[in-house]
Amino acid sequence: MSSSTDKLSRAARFWERLAAAQFPDLGAGPRSGVLSAVTLEIRLLELNREFNLTIPTSELLTATALLYHDHHDPAHNLVQDRGDRDACLIHALLHRREPDYWNAAYWFRRVSGHPIYGMATPAVIRAAQTPQARAVLERLTLSGNLDPLALVQECERMAECPDPQAIAYLRQVQHLEFAALVEHLLA
Repeated sequence: MSSSTDKLSRAARFWERLAAAQFPDLGAGPRSGVLSAVTLEIRLLELNREFNLTIPTSELLTATALLYHDHHDPAHNLVQDRGDRDACLIHALLHRREPDYWNAAYWFRRVSGHPIYGMATPAVIRAAQTPQARAVLERLTLSGNLDPLALVQECERMAECPDPQAIAYLRQVQHLEFAALVEHLLA
């Protein structure tokens, strides 16, 4: 099996066990249909054994899953004292969802050029099916790839002046961002 196929199948197995009924809210949530922290930990332990993950990767994947399922405090506890690029990215995602937009932008600047944004861009483009989504997409991809700082600005814009169709698209974009992060962590 090629490493690319293995990477995709590992990410698919992650989502098979840890998907939620709905995409994450742009804000903190909580939303219905998320897994409890205990259920997440059990399923993540199984995946850690199956994938034979290192402790640092396991912690990053755990923080990602916790945040995806609206368990902000435990996710924050796993990444707040780490300075590596992936932990800083998760920290930025967490602050964007709080919402603490200024702090999120600070953390996103620390991880400028993270590879998940190039990975997610094609799916983000394909997902833009409505005129509102295409208008948001244009603002999110001025640099060519999905821009996390532009995503922070769009989330803040929707908090101030909600547009249900734009919010639905941004929630999908955020899910694709998480999916790219999981794929990156399991590579």
